[in-house]
Amino acid sequence: MRTKLCSFSVCLLFVACCATHLAAQQCSIAPKAANLGETLRLTCSGDLASARWNDRTIHLFAQPDGKKLGLMPVSVKDKPGPATIDFLSQQGATLASVKFVVRATRFPSENVRLSADIEALRSTPEEIKLLTDFRNGVSDQRFWQDPLAPPVEGCVTSPFGVKRLHNGKPTGEFHGGVDQRTPAGEPIRAIADGKIAYAQKFNVLGNAVGLDHGQGLGSMYLHMSKLEVAPCALVKKGDILGYAGSTGRSTGPHLHWVLYANGVNVNPGQWVKFTACPHPPKKK
Repeated sequence: MRTKLCSFSVCLLFVACCATHLAAQQCSIAPKAANLGETLRLTCSGDLASARWNDRTIHLFAQPDGKKLGLMPVSVKDKPGPATIDFLSQQGATLASVKFVVRATRFPSENVRLSADIEALRSTPEEIKLLTDFRNGVSDQRFWQDPLAPPVEGCVTSPFGVKRLHNGKPTGEFHGGVDQRTPAGEPIRAIADGKIAYAQKFNVLGNAVGLDHGQGLGSMYLHMSKLEVAPCALVKKGDILGYAGSTGRSTGPHLHWVLYANGVNVNPGQWVKFTACPHPPKKK
């Protein structure tokens, strides 16, 4: 009798192991090794609802091909090294786990010289709430498709992730987007289809537009001289959102824009190809 019970337990254990292995086979992560600030694309089939890494949980959305997709952001503040993403059922049970690696990534420092009046600009509580709600909001409908398009053609004057100093003093902040060289009045275009979440003037951001691309992807465009869209409007990739300027905390005409994946600033350079602006020759 004891032999039969033991055999039955072994069979149950074997079935459980096979089920876990099968679930793991149904999920994939790309890329398998990511830099700080990059976005992981999680693809699954089967009855999986969400994915969790540390204290970050994202929803998996059904796609036209029958699979499910989720965007897991890797923050610049995350810890490099081996990591594991758990894939969860509707009830929150872990059905699969997939390993990946967060690469150590170095970001340079950058000093920005600001006049006293510009440096003194601060966001209001209402502005902070609006931006926080936009960043953390996740809509079910997917508007975006690959590839994304750059909002302007200008070269990059300040890349994602640089450590910011203001007038030589560390701010403790990093550059959460990219700056592209953009003459005043140049059209700023949507990087993908989406719905306008807000289009208004902010103290620090200047004239800004927030664009919800759906299923955890969002973009934001700052410092514009003029806005061409209104909240709740649906736009297509390439539609004009406004025109380049130097409003808010800005030292000259350019476009600063931001990409969010499930509430975290991620590197647009992983999604869009850029050209770095040439550095001026050093004085002898």
